[in-house]
Amino acid sequence: MVELLIEILRNMLRRKVRTFLTIFGITIGVFALTVMGSMAEYFNVMIERAEKLSGSSISIRPKETGFSPFISQGALHRLERMDGVKAVIPLVWDTLEELKGIQMGMPDMVLGIPPRLARLSMEPISLERGRWLEPGDDYEVVIGHKIAQKKGLDIGDKLTWKKKEFTVVGIMERTETVPDQFAIMPIETVRRLIKQPDAIHSVTVVPEDPAQADALAERINREVPDVKANPPTKSAEDARKGLLIFNVIMTSGAVLAVVVGGLAVINTMVMSVHERTREIGVKKAVGAEDLDILAEYITEAALIGFAGGLIGLVLGWGMAGLLNSTVARELGAELFTVTPRLVIGALAFSTALGMVAGLYPAWRAARLDPVVALRAE
Repeated sequence: MVELLIEILRNMLRRKVRTFLTIFGITIGVFALTVMGSMAEYFNVMIERAEKLSGSSISIRPKETGFSPFISQGALHRLERMDGVKAVIPLVWDTLEELKGIQMGMPDMVLGIPPRLARLSMEPISLERGRWLEPGDDYEVVIGHKIAQKKGLDIGDKLTWKKKEFTVVGIMERTETVPDQFAIMPIETVRRLIKQPDAIHSVTVVPEDPAQADALAERINREVPDVKANPPTKSAEDARKGLLIFNVIMTSGAVLAVVVGGLAVINTMVMSVHERTREIGVKKAVGAEDLDILAEYITEAALIGFAGGLIGLVLGWGMAGLLNSTVARELGAELFTVTPRLVIGALAFSTALGMVAGLYPAWRAARLDPVVALRAE
């Protein structure tokens, strides 16, 4: 096996420029696949973690056909009186900073919550340090990991919003999901500062029995007017469907680029067979079987695909890191994640593509008549 690999490498180096250009074609495709795929993986990982964190909580918003953009106090009371409901948590939303220019991803958000329900509303997320909001808090805030990191905040520091200073009393653990960008404040303080004293933008309902969450959501939709409850499983399915479309769009162009690189492998291997016809004839004359010739050329094509894939992966990984440290961070979010499955997938795809592209040239080489091949110039 070692001798075969040495011979293959020697054959690849016979035409250095041609081999380099072929590998370069694969490299460009895998580079694009890694960069685009790392963005798709970021959202894949984020949704997977969000599903684990969301548990059985039911998100409720005003119906789009309703007369008010808010949930009414009457609807809130009806939810509280329903059988099977453990807690009803009213929420008020606003952006932490005024939106300007292009915004990639979700902006940092202010989330107004009744202080006594702050811990329950964020379950199962824990605090990295500090405490949750408590009854009596007014200008206190619990912040997500990304906000703390971006603004350099720690317990006791001040966060300014709406020209008011809030004391940081808690910092949530890092989740790599939306709560990392939350600033949780007392709901009455948020209402006062946004000048909407009775606002309820959404509600989180915590069921007594998590197994009955979907059934409870359906019952809410039937019995409580002007609100829409999203069953936890349906929310996850909708997110997955949207992500599938995004993945196809993001990776299809990159995959096409890799396939074009595969055509270059076919061309290189066909030329290699043509130039080494006499050599193949000698090998078959001294006892080499068709399978030996087939294995040699497929292995050579696989090595070309693997080499191009490895170089493209390294360059794409570096570009993803560069984008995270510059452009994406400036826009408020790291949007590129190179996961083990992306690494394995990129290398496996490029190697398999090389093997497939080398099948026809390898078959031609294996089928050569040794007598005819020995007469070749």
